[in-house]
Amino acid sequence: MTRWPAALLVLPALLAVSLTGCSVKSVATETTEGLPERYIAGDNLFNGEPLALWAEGGLAVVTFGSSSCPPVPTSISAPEPERIVVEFTPSPNDPCTADLAPTTHRLDLPGDVQAVAGVTAELRFEQQTYSVPVE
Repeated sequence: MTRWPAALLVLPALLAVSLTGCSVKSVATETTEGLPERYIAGDNLFNGEPLALWAEGGLAVVTFGSSSCPPVPTSISAPEPERIVVEFTPSPNDPCTADLAPTTHRLDLPGDVQAVAGVTAELRFEQQTYSVPVE
């Protein structure tokens, strides 16, 4: 009978833990490449800064960056009914394409927030925070 070294017996478990540690949990109900339907490619909106839009049943946040490695929304909250905070983390994907493409993240509205005028979205990324009106 062959005896396996103890290290080889725990190797599969360690590998599984290390692989699951790399994943990032998104709070988006849907993430799609491109822009929401209400925008067309000719719209002059694309300065690389994110957009926040009312979407059917929630909020749509459009980010711009690598199409293969879009940022991941990891939390959404409403500290006040007129302010939504969405936290983003960098994509765990690697390697990433060097393009500037839009990605739309659809999110459920938190708390008492309603789709009305005057709501601001605070979009927090690793190196910068944007405060944008929800259109």
